[in-house]
Amino acid sequence: MTVTYRAIWQENRSNLEEVAKKTFEDWTQDNHPELDLSKDTSSYATPEGSDILFSARTSIEQNGLSITEFLLREEDDSERRTTTLKVTTGIENWIWVDVERVSENLWSKPDTNSPWLVRSLLHGANAMEAAPRWGVVRLTDGPLAVPPTSVQTNLINLIKSPLRECPVVVFAHDYLNGAEATVERANRVCDSLAGVVAVRMLTRGAEAVFNNIIGNDYGIESGEARIYLPGDMPANQHRLLDREIVSRSPESAAKQFGMLLQPAMANRRPPTIFDASFDLLRKGIGLTEGESLRAANEDLAENEKTIQRLRSDLEKSQNEVIDGIAELEERDTKIAFLQRRVAALLRNESKALEESTRIPEEVSSIAEAISAGRQHLSGVVIPENIKGDLEELDQTLHSRTWGNSVWRGLVALNTYAIQSDRNPGGFHEWCKDAESARVWNFGVNKYAADESDTVKRKENLRKLRVFPIDHEVDSSGSVYMGAHLKIANGLLAPRLYFYDDTWGKTQKIHIGYIGRHLPTERFD
Repeated sequence: MTVTYRAIWQENRSNLEEVAKKTFEDWTQDNHPELDLSKDTSSYATPEGSDILFSARTSIEQNGLSITEFLLREEDDSERRTTTLKVTTGIENWIWVDVERVSENLWSKPDTNSPWLVRSLLHGANAMEAAPRWGVVRLTDGPLAVPPTSVQTNLINLIKSPLRECPVVVFAHDYLNGAEATVERANRVCDSLAGVVAVRMLTRGAEAVFNNIIGNDYGIESGEARIYLPGDMPANQHRLLDREIVSRSPESAAKQFGMLLQPAMANRRPPTIFDASFDLLRKGIGLTEGESLRAANEDLAENEKTIQRLRSDLEKSQNEVIDGIAELEERDTKIAFLQRRVAALLRNESKALEESTRIPEEVSSIAEAISAGRQHLSGVVIPENIKGDLEELDQTLHSRTWGNSVWRGLVALNTYAIQSDRNPGGFHEWCKDAESARVWNFGVNKYAADESDTVKRKENLRKLRVFPIDHEVDSSGSVYMGAHLKIANGLLAPRLYFYDDTWGKTQKIHIGYIGRHLPTERFD
């Protein structure tokens, strides 16, 4: 089970338990009016085959400490989603909301959106001046505007506070699309990450004041959004989304920040008062010895799942380190290539270099890389019906990095295809020998000339690598492609598959697939 969303805050309402009960029940009833919420436990099966369970339980100790837990579990054949609201009152008033998910699809993106009951609770707390807060940060259900005159007091001091635990998301006024677009984007973040972040909007002219105080490395420009994590961190750790990413859709920034914060949300430790509360809750519901043992076994099973998830996260982190090493190697290699390019320029390099100097150096996404490839690269064919998971990959935190890797790969393939005097050894050999800065780096696991014998032999795996192609290449309109560039490692491990027809009728490279790692016997 994976925690996809978690919010924990403290507040001052005297009737918090009553308010939380009504809010959770209203939210549950809106989603499942068939449930009978007059009972502590209620369940039913939907016509579509989903099983829905609601439960509520409360326990009170003599010293006034009270714990109430509400649960809604929604389960179908492929997924189980559990939303839990825990409320402690008496010594201190705390709210804890978790959304947990178990899915048959290991590759599906976790939904980090907060349930609307969180926004409803925060709205009510602020309306009653109950000061909902995460440490020193006041939590609101909407973004707060920061004019130039309030930048220091209302934003800089908040970001730089050594006591801050809550991430702060800042939007800069978008001079191109106007204040309305900025407000909508900020509202989507508040909706998606309610109780998890504080959202601020720099009004017209405020970004210049903000940048002047905080420094350009930590600053933000018109139309951009940035998340400032707690603690003293280098600038590159505070994720910056440029205008192009933010403006893709109103919820684009919310998705990006949600994916960034999901591991931290899952690992956030609740305050110690909940430890005593859980013990009280178990005693209050009068578990028998057998029931206590069963509950302990369930906890043990959940802990084992958590260990497995942490192992998976560790493996993913290790892969990302490998990617980082590869990037460093690529930069080192490019220095040498640039030196060759200077020499080639002095010799008036042929058509390949002339064309390469007119193309963009960078792109901001995989979709932009494909668009630029169709526009600028005459030696590469990218079909309109190209296979892959482009939209999904471009919604990840790595969209810019992966987009530029795809772009460098396309440019390398194009330069190889249009260079008339290259040796006939193929793309790999050309990259090793060419005097061009446009070659593909063959560092840590960056290229495969073909798939393994197992993949080629097993029909269920081989057919996944048959992609559309120009009928001039194959009259059937499709062909097996084994050669591929390895864009990155990690969970999705995107790949770019291509077919080399540079010595054939079209004399071009044909791109068949850009997307997540295709299944193999080891990677499924």
